[in-house]
Formats: sequence, C-alpha cells, structure tokens
Amino acid sequence: MAVNPASCPFCEIIAGGDADARVVHRNEKVTAFFPLQPATRGHTLVVPNRHVADLTNLTVAESRDLGEAVHRIARAVRSALSPDGLNVIQSTGAAATQTVPHVHFHVVPRWSSDRMILRWPQGAAEDDAAQDMTLLAIREVLPPGAARVSAEDRRQHLSFIQAVITRMSQASSSSKSWLLPIVTLAYGYAITSKSPMVALLGCLAVLVFGVLDANYLKQERAFRKLYDEVASGRPIPAFSMNPALASPVGARANYWPDKPDLRSWAVAPVYVPLTLAGLSIAAWLFYR
Repeated sequence: MAVNPASCPFCEIIAGGDADARVVHRNEKVTAFFPLQPATRGHTLVVPNRHVADLTNLTVAESRDLGEAVHRIARAVRSALSPDGLNVIQSTGAAATQTVPHVHFHVVPRWSSDRMILRWPQGAAEDDAAQDMTLLAIREVLPPGAARVSAEDRRQHLSFIQAVITRMSQASSSSKSWLLPIVTLAYGYAITSKSPMVALLGCLAVLVFGVLDANYLKQERAFRKLYDEVASGRPIPAFSMNPALASPVGARANYWPDKPDLRSWAVAPVYVPLTLAGLSIAAWLFYR
C-alpha cells in the first residue's frame, strides 16, 4: 500500500493542485471533497491532510480530528439534502476495497431508491466457541484507554512537560556556549602552530556538538508535540512523559536528528559557518 505522496491524488487535492476538485471543507488538519464518481448525491470523502495509508497509523490527534470532521460533514449533508439515512464507510487494505492508499472516510447520504448496494452476508462467520477465542485475542492486545484526568492534573502534567522542554532548550544553549571557546582555541592554535590537523580536529568538535544540538532540538520538538496533545485534551495516559504517544502508531524510534532538525535556524546557521571556517583554515595551512 506504500505510495509516494507526490503521486497520491488525494494529496494533490489537499495541496490545491487539482482545479477540478469539488472541495467541501479544508483546514490545517483535514480536507473534505466529492469523489470523482459520487455513489449518491452529496457523497463526500473526509481525509487527513498528512499522507497516511493505513488507518492504524493515524496519531491519536488525527483520529480525533477526522472523527470530528466526519461528524461535522454528516450533519451538514443531512441538513442540506435531507436524506433517508447515512452510511459512514472506511476501508483499509485492498481486501477491504481500498483503492487509494490514503486514509479516507466516505460520508454517503442514502435514499430508499438510490443505486447504492451494501449487503452483509447471511449467517455468522464463526461459531460461538470460535467467537469466544477471537474475543479474547482482541482483548489481550487492546491498548488501555486513557484515564480521565482533572483539570488540575492536566495543568500539572503540562508543567512537567514544559520543564523538559526548558531543559532541552537550556542544553542546546549550553552546547553552543561550550563549543565557542573550544573552536576559538582550536582554530587559533592551528594558525599559530601552522597545524592543519588541529583545525580539522576543531571541525570534528563542531560536527559532534552540531549533532548533539540537533538532537536536543529534536527532543524539544517531540515534547512540544506531546504538550499540544495534552493541552488539547487528547487521550494521553495520565502524567505520561513518552513523546512517542503523540506519534503515529507503529512509528519507528529514531535516536538521530532528522534533516529538518539539522537544517533548523538554530543549528545550520551556527555550525555550518564554523565548519567551513575550520576547513578553510586547514586548507590555507596545508597549501601555504
């Protein structure tokens, strides 16, 4: 089901690249539009703006945003068209008839005389004993629901997360403070002793501190995202300090800074010039 978002027709509509798309609603989180061939009058698709192929890979926040948007669209469709009923359909995987690998919900207005056909098979798929085993299997892996927390508990939780964010910010500032005298001494000594190797050692120090600083930034961003989840009332376990809970289900842990972290204004404009300065000094000393 993997697909390049650049080739996803839904992503193109979300980005405004399809002039023919009939967009019902769009905000920073979700987009709703008519499909190319509506099954009934008012048939609307509701999709997350982030490209996600599988329903289970949505974040908790995205799931809530989609649920709210589906409810809002369903109310609007019912108010505008007065259908006899509504179907809300979501398919994940080819076996479930998903044809576009971007999570989407169908809001389908229904009339007794429409051409839509939706039939459930006759009879149960499993006998009673098999259903009991299936029930136990699902219950064993079902994640626990988030406990209901008071407003005071939420404020305390937010203060804990904010303390970590502040600590990451201070660590980033400290890394720059430590690096500057090290680089000054290394580059100065390289020039006075005419040693290009010392200049290269200074460049190595810049790279090490740069990666460390970028990782501080990555952790700060992760905890800021967790802060937003808790502040908005998302179902995060009480007092959890795990920022992975604000990431898509199944997301792989990555302990190295990502490209956006390395390119950040707090990292690249500081460490790239220092690295180039060291390389220039080393080249000048080597070829002089």
